[in-house]
Amino acid sequence: MLSLIPLEGHTTGDVIFTKLEELFWLHSLSFERVNLIVTDGAPAMVGKHGGLVSRLKEHAPQMHGLHCLIHQSVLCVKLSGELKEVMDKVMRVINFVRGTSSTQHRLFRQLVAESEEATHDDLLLHNDVRWLSKGKALDRFCALLDEVKAFLRLSKIRAAADHLALLGDEKLMSNVAFLADIFGHLNQLNLQLQGRGKTIVDMVEKLESFTRKLELFESDISTGRLLHFSALKSQALGQVTELMVDFIKQLRANFMSRFEDYSIPKDIAFVRDPLTVRPSGDFTSQAKQMIPSLDEAALEMELIDFQTSSLVSDALRSAESVSAFLGGKLRGV
Repeated sequence: MLSLIPLEGHTTGDVIFTKLEELFWLHSLSFERVNLIVTDGAPAMVGKHGGLVSRLKEHAPQMHGLHCLIHQSVLCVKLSGELKEVMDKVMRVINFVRGTSSTQHRLFRQLVAESEEATHDDLLLHNDVRWLSKGKALDRFCALLDEVKAFLRLSKIRAAADHLALLGDEKLMSNVAFLADIFGHLNQLNLQLQGRGKTIVDMVEKLESFTRKLELFESDISTGRLLHFSALKSQALGQVTELMVDFIKQLRANFMSRFEDYSIPKDIAFVRDPLTVRPSGDFTSQAKQMIPSLDEAALEMELIDFQTSSLVSDALRSAESVSAFLGGKLRGV
C-alpha cells in the first residue's frame, strides 16, 4: 500500500483527484501507467462530468473504471414489496427478543442453553453494512425458530403474543425460509469472491456460474423439488409461491444486466495457463492494447524465461493460479 489519504470536508471527484495528483507527484508516478481503477460506484467516483474516473481519464485515456464486483452482486439483491415486509417482520421479532431489555435477552439465551434441540446459542442481529449479515440472521432465526416460539409463549410482554401469532402464519414463514435459502446461496457467492489470490478470471467465472445456478434454482422451486431450498423443504407446510419464482427471475435478470459486459478475453486468461501462451503470438500485442505503457519486447523475453523455468512449472502444477504461486513466493521472501 502506497498511502492512505485523509479527506477533510468535501469528498467530490475533483477533491479526490487533486489528492491523488499530489500523491503521484510526490512519488514521481505517472497516471499513464495506471490501467484500472476499482470504485464503489458512488457518484463522486463514477459521475460522467465530475467523477474521479472521468477526471483520471482526462490524463490517462487508457484507464478502465471498474465497479467492485462484490458490491454489485449485493446491489442485485435489494428486497422490495412483500419480501421486504417479510424481512422487516423477522427483524422486529429478533429485535424484540434481543433488544427489548438485557434481562429478556439473557432469559432467551438461558432457554436456548437448556434446549437439547438447539444448534446455536443466540439469534443474530441484522446490519445492512455487513453484506453477509442478512443471510446469517435469517439462517440463525430459522434454526432457533422453535426456541423463539417457546420464549414468546412464556413472555409476559403484550407484544410477544403478536409476534407469536405472526410466526403462526404459514405463508409468511414459507417466505422466511425461502429468503434464508436464497441468501445462503448469495452468501456463498460473496465468500467465493472475497479473499486473497483471486484473479479477475476467477471472479467473473464465479459470477457466470451463479447466474446459471439461478436458472437452476428457478426450475427447482417451480417444480417443487426444492433440492436447493433446504429450509423451505424442511417446513412441514412449506408453500411455494409465485412471489418466490418471480424473485429468482428478477434476481437472475439483475445479475445478467449488471454483469453483461464482463467476459474473459483470451489475453486475460493467460493468468490461468501461462505456460501455453506463445510469446511471439498475438498475446503481447493484445496486452499492449490493454496496457499502452507495456514494453512488448521485454514482456516476450520475460515470458520465455517464465515458461522455461522448472521452478515455475512445478509450482504451477500445485497452485490454483499464478496469483496463488506468486503469493506463496512473496510470503517466502
